[in-house]
Amino acid sequence: MLRMTRRTRRRGWQSTFSGLTGLGLIAPFLVAAGVFIVYPFVELLRTAFGEPNGFGNVGDFFQSPAARRTLWTTCLTSLIVTVIVVALGAVLAWSLRTTRSRLTRMVIALAVFMPLWMGAVMKIYVFTVLLERFGVVNRTLTSLGVIDEPMQLLRTQFAVVAGMTYQMLPYAVLPLYAVYVTIDLNLVQAAESMGASRVRALRDVVAPLALPGLLASTVIVYVICVGYYLTPVLLGGATAPFTASLIADDIFNLFEPAQAAVASVLLLIVAGLVILGGLRLVGRERLRRALG
Repeated sequence: MLRMTRRTRRRGWQSTFSGLTGLGLIAPFLVAAGVFIVYPFVELLRTAFGEPNGFGNVGDFFQSPAARRTLWTTCLTSLIVTVIVVALGAVLAWSLRTTRSRLTRMVIALAVFMPLWMGAVMKIYVFTVLLERFGVVNRTLTSLGVIDEPMQLLRTQFAVVAGMTYQMLPYAVLPLYAVYVTIDLNLVQAAESMGASRVRALRDVVAPLALPGLLASTVIVYVICVGYYLTPVLLGGATAPFTASLIADDIFNLFEPAQAAVASVLLLIVAGLVILGGLRLVGRERLRRALG
């Protein structure tokens, strides 16, 4: 009986695992990370800094006016979209947090979630119908007498910014709403009761508390924007080229894998610098809580 008790204790559940057991549990993740992350990244670096000129491939990239313009357009347009999206997202998220009207809450929720439910091609087609020369926007402005003749809205940077803003709005609203939920609305009422206006109460009370969420949303939106491909190609064309379209041309049309790899590495560097900047400004733990 004593031996059976000892055996039961030995075979009982333990809250900690041995090193070998833990390694076996994470082995599938390590294999997947090695196959789908580490190996492609190593191959990307090998291609970027390999033939024909090694590290000179980076110099060849920046010697091309088209490549420089594309990289600049990507970073600038992504910054414009990020500023607009975070500003609109902050307003919509706060309205969703504070409104007492079910109808208003439903309308805002639909406006936020609708881009997530629609396919990418469908969203771009909707903006094509809206912004084409004889589309809804031009016909409305012409009928109201605002303009005399249709404007060129499609195949412009404006069309790219509008399309990307609509698609990226949920990625700002949802993190900010998660942050706003943690803020006690009584703090705003207390500030107003002491003489502060609504704007000053939001600026002095809500903004500091929501700063990690604002920066987290900025990082998320910008990092996703720099990798956009379909929207700039279909809505912007040659007027607003993105680096992703340049990479596609280098691979499938010009057959220059080294230049495509260099462009990809530069995009990763830009995204990495933005993430590191967010970590530096907010801190890893506060940024993680804002994202979670």
